[in-house]
Amino acid sequence: MADELQLKASPGESSALLPLPPDALIIVPVRNIVLFPGLVLPITLGRPKSVAAAQQAVRDQRQIGILLQRAADVNDPTGIDMHRMGTVANIVRYITAPDGTNHVVCQGEQRFQIVEYLSGWPFLVARVLRIPEPDTKTPEIEARFVNLKAQTLEAIQLLPQAPQDLLAAIQSIEAPSELADLATAYMDVKPDEKQEILETVDITARMDKVARQLSHRIEILRLSQEIGKQTKAALDERQREVLLREQMAAIQRQL
Repeated sequence: MADELQLKASPGESSALLPLPPDALIIVPVRNIVLFPGLVLPITLGRPKSVAAAQQAVRDQRQIGILLQRAADVNDPTGIDMHRMGTVANIVRYITAPDGTNHVVCQGEQRFQIVEYLSGWPFLVARVLRIPEPDTKTPEIEARFVNLKAQTLEAIQLLPQAPQDLLAAIQSIEAPSELADLATAYMDVKPDEKQEILETVDITARMDKVARQLSHRIEILRLSQEIGKQTKAALDERQREVLLREQMAAIQRQL
């Protein structure tokens, strides 16, 4: 059974590290994962630096910055190996599994952009610029929002087992930025494509990009559903033929 971490600093441990500047974040690099604001995501920590970073954040009750690596095969990434924009996150839980692996459950809060990396810590630390969500509302944005919500609902309903709670969550969303981020988070697209949406701050441009992605996914899901129906119909016809042959054979045996 996994245990939630309870971290306490030993005497002199906190003072051994330099205090972080107010505009700095502890950075946790991740592979193939893009966390969006408002979303909750479990992350496995496999590298000693990442474990040290998350544990220090838990001790100091600090937020962390989740940042996607450009190449997943880099084991010890530096600033040049990572994207410049990520998501500020709160650590909801820190869990140590029975096999010794470390996991954090993070809740995304806000986009941020790297200003510069700092030295002096056993993990990545950077000065960042927090990016507020635009709250502009125009008839054009409202129209895009209505269209995007309809697309998102259609895409979810085309899935083989559509989660009802996800449908309800989408129905209740009122902010265009939140809808665009949620739709992208659950979309089956590559991490780099999700990163592109994360880096699109302008809400009109973001919704347009998500709408194009959703349109493509909906087309694929429709085709997949149609192929599934055709395959099932062919199998049903074959099963009927087999059953009729068995019935004819039984009748002939009786005769």
